[in-house]
Amino acid sequence: MDKVSLRQFVLLTFLLGMAMKMFNLPVLMLRLCGKDAFVVLIVELGIDLALLALVVAVVVLSGEKSFGELLESAFGKTAASAIFLVAAAFWLVKLYFMLVDVRLFFSNTVFPADVGAPHLIPFMLFLAYFATRPLSSAGRLAETITPFVAVGIIVLGALTLPHADLGALRPMLADGGEGVAKGLRSLPVWFGDFTLLLAATGRAKGGGKLAFSLVSAAAAFVCLALMSAVLFASYGDVPYLLAYGHSISSIAQYSIGSFRFGRTDLVVFCLWLGAVFLSAGMTAMFYARCLEYALGRRAGRIIAFVGAAAVFVLLALTVNLNLATEYATEFFALPAVIVQYGLPFAGLAAVAVNAVKRRKREKTGRKNKE
Repeated sequence: MDKVSLRQFVLLTFLLGMAMKMFNLPVLMLRLCGKDAFVVLIVELGIDLALLALVVAVVVLSGEKSFGELLESAFGKTAASAIFLVAAAFWLVKLYFMLVDVRLFFSNTVFPADVGAPHLIPFMLFLAYFATRPLSSAGRLAETITPFVAVGIIVLGALTLPHADLGALRPMLADGGEGVAKGLRSLPVWFGDFTLLLAATGRAKGGGKLAFSLVSAAAAFVCLALMSAVLFASYGDVPYLLAYGHSISSIAQYSIGSFRFGRTDLVVFCLWLGAVFLSAGMTAMFYARCLEYALGRRAGRIIAFVGAAAVFVLLALTVNLNLATEYATEFFALPAVIVQYGLPFAGLAAVAVNAVKRRKREKTGRKNKE
């Protein structure tokens, strides 16, 4: 059954809110924004919370229509298909950057040598399978994974927060906000994941109660902000000591020491990895569904697998992973803003257009009866 319950929707929101934001993002924010990194994070999380509110509004107001049906009924099949093709292209690129993040972390923290694209073949196979599954599969996976992710967060917080000197976050905005402007301009690719929940349009139970997902997202953001604050406070004066992919590892080892407790960071990462699986799986699912709607089920799936193969080849050819991350900040920030934040607005516009059309039909019907 291609539906998710209220609980599953809330848990999906929690996991999407933090899954890919603890691996590469904090280091990027430090390098780009310096002491203003924490301010950038809070502002971006606030924007994402507003984005979630828009997505929930679309899901609730759409009734029984899927997102494709909603757009088609308002703007026509051609316009809806064009929107979905643009969305599919963007989410395929974003999936590439997600996989780059995973490679970075394994290469820098888990293994002594670089992890090549062939090591990601099992992960790619999982994504290919996940892309063809009903939405309920994502909901059930969220129910299974969330307890483990929560344990990882609790362990990480208990080991690091008591020893953190959060006063080292100051001074913020010392340069008048230049770092904040640079961060907001460069980092949208690492935010906006709540747009994936548009896949639940017409398929989420709970009605207005889906607004509880805002509480879930806020909880995820509090955890993310606290953990990032530890990293920002510890390395804000010397961000060059951090390497891309070291975020979770650096936080976990901040005060506990590898010699005393062993590689606790790897335990935490293994727990967190479940959320990464879900986030990447939801991305693959959304990408595949966009193509299926625009091109038809058979052609859409063929093109989806061709795109996935192209991503794998690109990963295999990517030697400098740090350079790929820099490309994400320089060339894909604007597309990320347009697609991730534009889709919910398109959905709300479709809801408004459909409401106007419905009122016109009702008015015409009453006149005909008279």
